[in-house]
Amino acid sequence: MDADGKRLESYQVKHDMDQATLDALRAKIALYRGMTDMELNLNMSAMGPNYEWYASDVAMQGDIGVLILSHGVGQNSDRMLKDALAPVSERWPTAIGFGMAMMQSAHLQSAVDDLQERGATTIVLVPNGTTTEYNTLTRQWKYIFDIDDEEATYLEVPKVESDARFVMTNHFADSQLITDILYDHAKEVSKDPANEVVIIVGHGPEDTEDNGPDLEILQAHVDRIVAKNEFADVKIINLQDDAIPAIRESNVRKLRRWVKQANKKGQTPIVVALAAASHGVQTHIRQDLRGLDYVFADKGMSENPKYIEWIASVIEQAIDAEQLAQARR
Repeated sequence: MDADGKRLESYQVKHDMDQATLDALRAKIALYRGMTDMELNLNMSAMGPNYEWYASDVAMQGDIGVLILSHGVGQNSDRMLKDALAPVSERWPTAIGFGMAMMQSAHLQSAVDDLQERGATTIVLVPNGTTTEYNTLTRQWKYIFDIDDEEATYLEVPKVESDARFVMTNHFADSQLITDILYDHAKEVSKDPANEVVIIVGHGPEDTEDNGPDLEILQAHVDRIVAKNEFADVKIINLQDDAIPAIRESNVRKLRRWVKQANKKGQTPIVVALAAASHGVQTHIRQDLRGLDYVFADKGMSENPKYIEWIASVIEQAIDAEQLAQARR
């Protein structure tokens, strides 16, 4: 661990994969089946490192630890999340596990070891990188922490070994606080709500069978904003950013069609990013909408103070549920 709390040598990571690893990834992930070995290697290297960032003062002790599970985006965005977590990391010993854990889990084992070293007997896992449970990354995390008998959705990396109890919190899902953040971000760039169409855009799960249930849950955010009777319309879509090209391209066409339809009606489309980080899927959204007329509320949700309220609330709920379960044993 360096003085900043990171266990990371460099953000410039190359994943050296042998043929067996390449074949195993193709067997698990549909997107990779159409890639050459070189393309797959480039794709994996573009994902960045898996690493731990210990967020609390290393002297802090506590029987409850918090491990934030994050997709990770890059040095600046990861730091923004770590800094935003201060109200949480000052309350409970807190570590962040950045990365998709597709080929390794050492960074998560390291985070757990660090939390246990500081007295944690219960570790609350907060899935910061996925919107609902309907996601391969969520299932990979559950596999690693041996929750709900999930199987590996990526490679069968080592499971975390620990005497601590693991409790996973709720996702963003249909939380009122997440709705409030999306609404706040739309209002920040809004000028004439009655003539504006809000389009909420998420990264989304890669699998079609996950995307439907995911959007059904997220529809609650649309319904609440619609109920305010301020905007001309409110819609939601997932890019399915890691899906096979045909699926992703279909979503992009739909998104572009919505923007054009709003323009034809003389309305201004406001695109709102449903993402915790500030510089991840937003880059892809800009590329997908190039040449179109719209306003982008591109802030990551972690930039909103209500985001930490959400994290604290789901941690508290998970702790209460675990304590109740222990009392009944």
